[in-house]
Amino acid sequence: MSVPVTGEAAAMAAVLLDTAALIGEAGAAGLSVTCSSDRARILVSAGAGSVAHRAALVAALGELAGAGRYRQYDIAGESPAAWLETAGRAGGTVVEVMTTLAPRQVPGGTLAAGPAGERAVIAAGLQPPPGWRWVTDLDDPGEVA
Repeated sequence: MSVPVTGEAAAMAAVLLDTAALIGEAGAAGLSVTCSSDRARILVSAGAGSVAHRAALVAALGELAGAGRYRQYDIAGESPAAWLETAGRAGGTVVEVMTTLAPRQVPGGTLAAGPAGERAVIAAGLQPPPGWRWVTDLDDPGEVA
């Protein structure tokens, strides 16, 4: 028995198929996929491996989806956060790929890096200066507190 799929369900099925083809082409594992009727969001989870391996998967999936480079995004506040993200297309679907990063906590706050590579401790709740980013486990693998 076959049930015709139309409307929102058909759109989501198309997104799932496009995303599955991308993941299959990349040979990626350790992913979590969330789909809507017009896009898919792929989280490269900690189960995919080391932070370097996860970053490589973000880059590979992004490249297969025709995306440019991935970019690090940061959030300041009491619990600083960082992640790598890229976006492209798989078939007719917008695909966003990301993995989380662990900002480097040090006595007095969170370590940040400037555009010239300089580093400074940013006190809890404060924002790094413009052009700066959090230093993460991708910068210093194995040193995350």
